Amino acid sequence: MGDTTFYDLVRGPLLRFALFIFFAGISYRFFRVVFLGLPPDYAKPKGNPYYMAVKKIVIKPTMGWTFNEIFSRRAVNFIGGFLFHLGFLGLTFFVPAHALLWREITGLPIPTIPNLLGDILAYAALGSLLALTIHRMLNPVLKLLTGKDEYFANFLIGAILFTGLLATKWAGGGFYVWILSTHMLLADLLIIYIPFSRLSHFVYYFLSVGFMGWNAGKRGVSF
Repeated sequence: MGDTTFYDLVRGPLLRFALFIFFAGISYRFFRVVFLGLPPDYAKPKGNPYYMAVKKIVIKPTMGWTFNEIFSRRAVNFIGGFLFHLGFLGLTFFVPAHALLWREITGLPIPTIPNLLGDILAYAALGSLLALTIHRMLNPVLKLLTGKDEYFANFLIGAILFTGLLATKWAGGGFYVWILSTHMLLADLLIIYIPFSRLSHFVYYFLSVGFMGWNAGKRGVSF
């Protein structure tokens, strides 16, 4: 198989297959949770559950910065997690090459960010991912909670970030297309893997955190 043929495969049919598996798997797990339903609650609401649900979703990612005691003990998690998610999500959708691909797939006018900002996000995401992984391996509590799934996901994401940086900074030569194709192949594998792993939390975050806020608001609890 030639280098351009392999690239066309991972960027075309395999990417479409990966997206199909992703949406099918995420939809199945999402509706499986929704259809479980909730037991009837006849208590009269004491607050605004819908407002608290939205507030919980929006504010929760920054709540750690306001609790000094928690932040002092979990600084690596808060700072590393913030930098990683910001960097990885920004890279996924808004660097010029990725934005162009999403435009082709969705037809939407995806905005782009400057290449320099993309480089900063890439290094921030890769560096924070390494720091978080090492922290998991050294922290006794996190070590007990971490399984093969987390390590495999971190390795896969790290390989995607590394090959993306390598392809972006490649000075020339005959291996460029293979590096770019490997980057795309790893991305396809990640898209397929997400519905079957804990990485799917980025979808269920809104459902679970929103429900906690809704439940708190119904009982008149604020935060």
